[in-house]
Amino acid sequence: MRIFYFGILFSVLCSCSNEVSTSSHPYAAYFYNYDTAPKVYRYRDIIHGLNEQFHRVYGIEDSKGKHIVVERYVQDGRLTEAFNFNLDSLNVMDHMVVNALGENEKATLYKDQCLPKAKGELATFTSKFSGVTDSTVFLMEVNRRLSVKKMREVLSDSLECITLEENAIYTLLNPFTKQESQQTLETVAYYAKGLGLVAWYDAKKRSHFQLEEILSQEKWIKLISE
Repeated sequence: MRIFYFGILFSVLCSCSNEVSTSSHPYAAYFYNYDTAPKVYRYRDIIHGLNEQFHRVYGIEDSKGKHIVVERYVQDGRLTEAFNFNLDSLNVMDHMVVNALGENEKATLYKDQCLPKAKGELATFTSKFSGVTDSTVFLMEVNRRLSVKKMREVLSDSLECITLEENAIYTLLNPFTKQESQQTLETVAYYAKGLGLVAWYDAKKRSHFQLEEILSQEKWIKLISE
């Protein structure tokens, strides 16, 4: 809970005014808008109706320029990871995970791409962070390709969306014994023009999250405190 409130305090200090800025990425219109006022995207798993996720999105500006921060929380308000995107390129500048000890850990980035710049182009994101024990590490590699554009109903509106086909490879490594285990996950994600991520599901349809509402920070804090 200390981690959660530190993140809230940090963004409040950075959120002195609403501001809209643009990116040079060709698909920036389908990503989250830059806004220093935090917004919380509430997603619900339509296969398992009680399962929720919250993504807290806000813009910051520092000596390195403007960034869009996306923090991911499970439904009880626990932070699991955060991404810091460069506004201009939409590449990942920082990846933070909450490790097995409940501590914030800055992951090591090897590849930083989030969104492809053209159909057929592969965007690869790779990071490394602590595993479940002191002697193991996780290597996460996510490959994304743009697929078709389509209209989808989002929050009672019909919005144009890009489709991203994602292949994620999670490898648990023990550098001392050289042992490793690997899991893969195929996911389809939809990003709506003017909103960002609005839905995703895995290829085996074990879960299917859809955007249910966008909350102010105040409403979200009240919701998870109940």
